[in-house]
Amino acid sequence: MTTKAQRKAIVDEKVTAEKARILEIMQLSDIYMITLDPLIESYLDIFEIYQYKFLAWKEKGFPETQKYTNKSGATNPSKHPLAQQVETWSDKKMKALDLLGLTNKANVGRKITGGSTARKDEEIKRPEEKQVDELAEHRKKWRKKQVGKHD
Repeated sequence: MTTKAQRKAIVDEKVTAEKARILEIMQLSDIYMITLDPLIESYLDIFEIYQYKFLAWKEKGFPETQKYTNKSGATNPSKHPLAQQVETWSDKKMKALDLLGLTNKANVGRKITGGSTARKDEEIKRPEEKQVDELAEHRKKWRKKQVGKHD
């Protein structure tokens, strides 16, 4: 068993190493921007809580279940609270990494990244509007009127 001070030292060391690792990966990938710092700090807070929960669960020997006695006196196994918390904080950690663009998921939606996809010499143009087919418009006009006559 470790003391609170020892656990804090272990977690602080891991958080510092994780911050350095995240920044290095983001800088090498050209996705780091100073505006991402609040998101990185939020991720590091989540990482720190995850580490505390994980260490506490590890010290208990990674129990999956614990015995729970209800009001009527029946004893049932239930999921260990630390196992639940480690799972919850692990999910939060992965979501934060995903927001930082550090997972291998192919995001269809909006991503927070470091730069524009357009080249500096490239001009972004709107797509041209399609020409209206007069014959199709005429058919559409008369079909609508026929539907109205039957009603």
